[in-house]
Amino acid sequence: MKGNYKGFTSVIIPVRGIDVNAECNIRSLLNQDYKDYEVIYVVDDIKDPIVDVLKKYNIKVVVAESVCEECSGKIKAQLTGLKYAKGDIIVFGDSDTYYPRHWLKELVSPLSDYVATTVFSWPKPYKFSLKNLIRAGFWTFGFESQAVGGTFLWGGSMAFRRDFFSVDVIEDLKKQWCDDCTLSRIAKQRGKIGFVFKAMPLNVFDENDLIRWSKRQILTVRIYSNKGYKGFLIVSVFFALFLALLLILHNLVFISPFFMWISKNIIRGLNSGIKYSIIPSIMSVPAIFFTLFVAIISYKEKYIFWRGKVYKV
Repeated sequence: MKGNYKGFTSVIIPVRGIDVNAECNIRSLLNQDYKDYEVIYVVDDIKDPIVDVLKKYNIKVVVAESVCEECSGKIKAQLTGLKYAKGDIIVFGDSDTYYPRHWLKELVSPLSDYVATTVFSWPKPYKFSLKNLIRAGFWTFGFESQAVGGTFLWGGSMAFRRDFFSVDVIEDLKKQWCDDCTLSRIAKQRGKIGFVFKAMPLNVFDENDLIRWSKRQILTVRIYSNKGYKGFLIVSVFFALFLALLLILHNLVFISPFFMWISKNIIRGLNSGIKYSIIPSIMSVPAIFFTLFVAIISYKEKYIFWRGKVYKV
């Protein structure tokens, strides 16, 4: 995706606690191949242990303010960061993500042609465990809706021109708990979202509460993209049917869709410059059935647990 947009950019990162890959993630943001930018980390409490880590790198740190009562902690941090940002371009990122050196340049440039730009991340387990492997497979599903043209903004990597954040947009955000869902809706009302394939970050994680994390992801999709949610159910039923035929008829022809699915993900990762595409791609198959299970048990769920806080949906 090409473009020539540029300007002083503010990268705003909400953070709570020390992520498993924290210092590497921080250094990746400070080492961008982009001339004019600042990085702002927003914490809930100045006593958060991550603050001492950030001080080592002389990074601008601000404390989240009470800018809204109904919004999530992440949106509160984003709006606070926006208040102190000096940039003509606003970029939101995640603290648990490692960004390639060309990420910021690739993300900002297409803003000359799009109302907002984004790129989804590729999963990279911090260590090998069953929970981490299943989450890695689960995470690859984010690309499916992008592939069929249902582009959405991913909260860990999204860029806007400063004037996107009008009074109406800020007031809308103040009433929401999901930042990227809300901003995706607004961006689509205003124009097109650009998806940047060549700047894919790595989501680095060590999952301890897989079911709760998965419920939040499923509920978010169901509430904000019911079409995507129904599409996933159709795909999962399709694969369940082929698995049943494989087990009943013992005909290896019914295993071909699984190999095709895995191959698709491996190629997608490699084409985006990701070296860690094989394991998440293989795990995307068992993750289909795991995710279907989570979708069933969370069908009547009314609360989302997110970084130590509870939100009613």
